[in-house]
Amino acid sequence: MQWASVWSSDNLIRLFVGDLLRGSLGGLLLTLILSALSIVGSTVIGTVVGVMRASAAPWLYGPAFAYIQLLRNVPLVILVFWAYFVPPYLGIETSKFFSVTLALTLFTSAYIAEIVRGGILSVPAGNVDAARALSMSPLQIQLWIVLPQAFFNMIPALTGRYITAVKNTSLAFLIGLAELTEIGKEINARLMTAPVEVYVTLLMIYFVVNRGISRVTRRLEDLRRFNRLFLRI
Repeated sequence: MQWASVWSSDNLIRLFVGDLLRGSLGGLLLTLILSALSIVGSTVIGTVVGVMRASAAPWLYGPAFAYIQLLRNVPLVILVFWAYFVPPYLGIETSKFFSVTLALTLFTSAYIAEIVRGGILSVPAGNVDAARALSMSPLQIQLWIVLPQAFFNMIPALTGRYITAVKNTSLAFLIGLAELTEIGKEINARLMTAPVEVYVTLLMIYFVVNRGISRVTRRLEDLRRFNRLFLRI
């Protein structure tokens, strides 16, 4: 076993932050940045598309339905390659980082849109009717009545999708972006005889990160249960 070689200071630094001495960000830090940007972007886009998908207006429902169906039925790896190779073909200069972020954001947003739609449909119709009776506009109803209530119903599904988004960043190695999996692959190629130690190390790092996300969202679920209990009192 070569744990000492895999866990050397140089390798651990590369696994966690990349080669910062040469100005090259990578490893876990780059994975977290990719994850954060794609999660925020996909949540914003997915919320907008999900609201459109739940609308009864064909001019809103139609484009949202097409967007979701297109992206949910295409493998993420194809989107990564598309985001990397197509823009230069059209004369648009992009970076590997931008390509992966774009692919992850678009892919995840399609799934979040369906989660948002389900959350909206879970809100009792009586609450919406009461808001209409108070002369609230459709936008006000969505922003102040529907989405806040739907959010807590969406927490478990969003948690799973956010964890998947973190794991999906590992596909960035396909175009040579130096995120966590790519750095692990480089270390394994250099040592040649320590694949078990390298990939067990990667497993542990991904587990700790995703477990952290689960614990944060669990707190939100506890808050939801507390609010329900408070309203019953």
